[in-house]
Amino acid sequence: MAEIIIERNVPVPMRDGVVLRADVYRQNGAGRRPVLLERTPYSKTLPRMVLDTIHVLKASEAGYAVVIQDCRGRFDSDGEFVPFLCDINDGYDTVEWCANQSWSNGRIGMFGTSYVGATQLLAAIAAPPHLAAICPVVSGADFHNGWIYEGGAFRLAFVTAWAAQFLAAPNIDRLPLPPARRESERQNLLDSIERLRRTVSHWPLSELPLFKLEGLAPYFYEWLAHPDYDDYWRRVDITAHHDRVTVPGLHMGGWYDLFVAGALHNFTGMRRRAATPHARDGQRLLFGPWVHGSLQSQLSPIGERDYGWRSLVPLSETKIGWFDHWLRDADNWVVSEAPVRVYVLNRGWRHEQQWPLEGTQWTRYYLHSGGRANSLNGDGRLSRDTPGSQPPDIMLYNPLNPTPTVGVGGIYDQRPVEARSEVLVYSTPPLSEAIEVTGPVKVVLYASSSAPDTDFTAKLVDVAPNGYAANLCDGLIRARYRNSPARPELMQPGEVYEFTIDLNGTGNVFMAGHQIRLEISSSNFPKFDRNPNTGEPAAMARHTKPAVQTIFHDSQHASHVVLPVIPAKGR
Repeated sequence: MAEIIIERNVPVPMRDGVVLRADVYRQNGAGRRPVLLERTPYSKTLPRMVLDTIHVLKASEAGYAVVIQDCRGRFDSDGEFVPFLCDINDGYDTVEWCANQSWSNGRIGMFGTSYVGATQLLAAIAAPPHLAAICPVVSGADFHNGWIYEGGAFRLAFVTAWAAQFLAAPNIDRLPLPPARRESERQNLLDSIERLRRTVSHWPLSELPLFKLEGLAPYFYEWLAHPDYDDYWRRVDITAHHDRVTVPGLHMGGWYDLFVAGALHNFTGMRRRAATPHARDGQRLLFGPWVHGSLQSQLSPIGERDYGWRSLVPLSETKIGWFDHWLRDADNWVVSEAPVRVYVLNRGWRHEQQWPLEGTQWTRYYLHSGGRANSLNGDGRLSRDTPGSQPPDIMLYNPLNPTPTVGVGGIYDQRPVEARSEVLVYSTPPLSEAIEVTGPVKVVLYASSSAPDTDFTAKLVDVAPNGYAANLCDGLIRARYRNSPARPELMQPGEVYEFTIDLNGTGNVFMAGHQIRLEISSSNFPKFDRNPNTGEPAAMARHTKPAVQTIFHDSQHASHVVLPVIPAKGR
């Protein structure tokens, strides 16, 4: 076994003079080698045998130099951490620093999961000349819509926990406080997150005392102050800059990940708009039945389901093979396999040439009822038949009694939430034959409200013969953003508007005897923050009021869900 040299806290100067620090792993006397770079805000020294499914020592033994760097303002690196924005120039500068080291041959690849995937994407839109390939795993594309917000609503449960546990809590160690006080403040911070998830009493969000100590996470309040898609977000929106990307990318994602849209949008956007034919042709998509953080072992249940060994992928070998091709010219699976590999629930792996899949039949399923679709016990129906003259469905949304999120990160039985009267439930009859639905899903809803602003939510569900209601995908639209995420417009109470709700997508076979179900409501708490229904920006609101919501499904207002049906011959 070759001797591996580990250099700790190697200084890496940035263009503005700030010094970041990295650990470097490389074979002794191996000469110039390609480099694998990870830039992380979560500490380069975390004790672990596996780093983002690439074993550092294994990669070093395979002939790579591996560089693990603390992001600006994190742990051993100097400067101030500004999420997303600081990683554009810092990523560029670090790639070029790696290329100019005596142990580097100038071919650099970047890897990592979640925000560590974001550091790759942000570097890629800066197009450093020596970056040769990236491999972002379960990461984002538009950090406004899909990371901090979604459909205009603040992603409350995720963002508060992320900001507190992973960003703010480590900063407590940097504060000039006695050790006992630091531990007390850290525990208070984490306890506050748990209380926030369980209560609906705290308004406004912008005055939450979560990060009351100076320097913990000031950007949290900046995110709340920028609910619109403005220049604050545009400069770090990967989707707006796909045309700057010059490198191949292996985009990995999961159906039950926090950032479902990230890998899908980056793959399709870069395949269509990347700066060079080399980059466009070099995009690959790997999408599995995974939740955030499960890719390392792939052994964790997906909520209440376990898809077993057939759903597993040798991720470390896959990633090493990816970099072997682009950094070492290996003729391997990157050349021989189809560019799209997706796992379809109840079916298995698909190897395809494009996303969405070739031959997709975009099929409308319309909402129907006699005006009483409220709850699982109502008369809501879902059908391919277009509606005629039908009464609308009416529900009451009270921000002080929001529809709860049932299960986080995986499949859970949705019947408890479907028992609530403010949840409208529309189901097909039991299917006579299996139907595969694989691809993007959206809902077109015609609705009015007694409020000047409110939310509408939608969820696609697979119902088994025993009644188990398995969630597949969901989404939300904040009414003020129905026309544009950049230009909010309040509603006229009582007027009918068209809303499009993006459910991101799914890959699922509805088996014979199962039912296709759509839920419509006005909240999904604490996954999303609650709309106060007053017309105020939600983060600033001090008061709430109930809203009467009317959902139309008649010949003039044919509310429906668009499903990407894969014909039987394609299955």
